[in-house]
Amino acid sequence: MTTTHNGRLHPPRLLELLDPTIGHELDRLEIRPGQRILEVGAGTGEITARLARLVGRTGSVAAVDKDTSYLAPTAVIDVYQRNFNGDGLPGEPGTFDLAVARWLHGTLPDPADVIRQMIERLRPGGWLILADIPFAPTRVFRPNGEDAELIQRLGTKILEMVAGPGGRATWSYDIAALLIANGMNPICTHRTIETWTGGGPGCRVLADAAEHLRPQLVEPELVHADLDRFAALMADPGVLLGSYEHRAVHARKGT
Repeated sequence: MTTTHNGRLHPPRLLELLDPTIGHELDRLEIRPGQRILEVGAGTGEITARLARLVGRTGSVAAVDKDTSYLAPTAVIDVYQRNFNGDGLPGEPGTFDLAVARWLHGTLPDPADVIRQMIERLRPGGWLILADIPFAPTRVFRPNGEDAELIQRLGTKILEMVAGPGGRATWSYDIAALLIANGMNPICTHRTIETWTGGGPGCRVLADAAEHLRPQLVEPELVHADLDRFAALMADPGVLLGSYEHRAVHARKGT
């Protein structure tokens, strides 16, 4: 079985919510053995491993991230560390069949430049997949009152801490215009919002993220007891809230 992680335990990452979103986009495209793939924001390597299985022994995957400590190279996977603050992406122009980018942790200095670099490295007819979580306040359906306010406040704050205020780490909201200007057509965008029930996978991710970020979340208006209450609510099956929105875009480079 193909693997890229180095065996380390890693902290909870909201980014992993985008893995199924990227998986659905990969299922829409015809990825064949022998193809070359560029993955930007490889994270802990789950999508990297899937890409490696798709291209097989005759293909290659260039996995790029700011933190590559969770990745390990294989015969198919090459690992590249880039800080995206002036560092160019690996690869020559026109050499990749597919470029995949999951929304990156932290604020990118120039998201449009990262996208342009990926497009430049695609061969004519190659595909681009982008995935992110556009910023929006958390919506709570149940319960009401103070508990709802706590869930809304913490859910929104967690996303702000990961993405930056206002979601600065996401790709451009007018991404279609950017892609068209760089020779991509057709372009298809999918947006998904789920409902998360207390005790379910989404709420567990939020609870884990809150615990991991506890030192940064505590402030005069938000105390440890509030975080403990939030953890209890995320395990309560009576709680129902809207998930973070998942956005995925796939586009083809003109021939």
